[in-house]
Amino acid sequence: MGKDAGKDDASPTMKPKTDGFRQTAKRLREKETRLSNRAALDWRMDHSRVCEMNGSAAEVVPVESLLETLKKSRTGESLIADANPATLSIIYDRQSPASQFYVRGEQRIITLNPYRMTGDLLNLLVRELRRAGQHKNGALVNPLSFEPDEAILVNRAQQADVLMVSVKVAWELRLAGESEAWDFISATPLADVSRIFELKAQTDFRTLNNGEASRAAYDKFFEDSRTKLHDKRIIHQMLLDEHGYMKAGMKRPKVGMELFKKLGEMPNGRNYLSMKSQRQPTDLCYATVEDRSNANFLWFIKFERSFQEKELQMVQESVKLSAEVVDFKKWPGRAKRTPQPERSH
Repeated sequence: MGKDAGKDDASPTMKPKTDGFRQTAKRLREKETRLSNRAALDWRMDHSRVCEMNGSAAEVVPVESLLETLKKSRTGESLIADANPATLSIIYDRQSPASQFYVRGEQRIITLNPYRMTGDLLNLLVRELRRAGQHKNGALVNPLSFEPDEAILVNRAQQADVLMVSVKVAWELRLAGESEAWDFISATPLADVSRIFELKAQTDFRTLNNGEASRAAYDKFFEDSRTKLHDKRIIHQMLLDEHGYMKAGMKRPKVGMELFKKLGEMPNGRNYLSMKSQRQPTDLCYATVEDRSNANFLWFIKFERSFQEKELQMVQESVKLSAEVVDFKKWPGRAKRTPQPERSH
């Protein structure tokens, strides 16, 4: 199911050149001189490379080891079982910045960057396994299948879902004595999401299965500016879509609860997006774009689409009106010229 990075690959942690660093250090010891701005920058960069890199090859955690760790979580074990190993490959790819899930024909593939910390790798693998589950049950739809505002909502919801599941698995691993994934999340900007989940779980353990802890973590995702980056990416896809998202065409459908019911299905426990005591996941607050730059681009996209649609409508109405005024089909014999009488001189 999983493959490790090749051993013959060049090491990304080769020892850097230290000649410039040593010369700068020697000069500072011999003379008490002030560093210029450029020299200070070079000093900090050299110091960082020399002190933080030891010249040894990075240790790559085998994929099988990551999977065995995830099986200690009830949710993680269900994600792996639901992934169908016969059609899913988990491989290391140094060119992948973090992780990715994509489909190639009948084959589904998860790629991971091999040189990330173990806690980070566990969280990334859970997110991609969740995306594989979204793809299986029909929740991993292309956001560009919807109108601009709905595309923002669907993209955010998909990102919030995988984050919430990774937090849930990390919590269960922590209870099982494997705290690396939880410790990593707690040290990232996503710590507020993990804290609200922890607060709910510690207050009442039943919230782990009844969907309350999961929904609290899901909602927390939308309360910070972290949606800015995800909005920016989907807006760029709208602008650059080769299939013509910006062009006037067939009206795209609006998103409904059907999609969110699929998205909120959990391997163990209640569907956290169909809880009646919570606000609907299609609520406007989940799709509000507060960043000015993203909001401006989104407005431009909607204006351009509306303008082209109106222009196309006017052209069609003009052609229809012209056909009604001059209908050549009703004049089959009148196109012939009537012979004129000859004039006498």
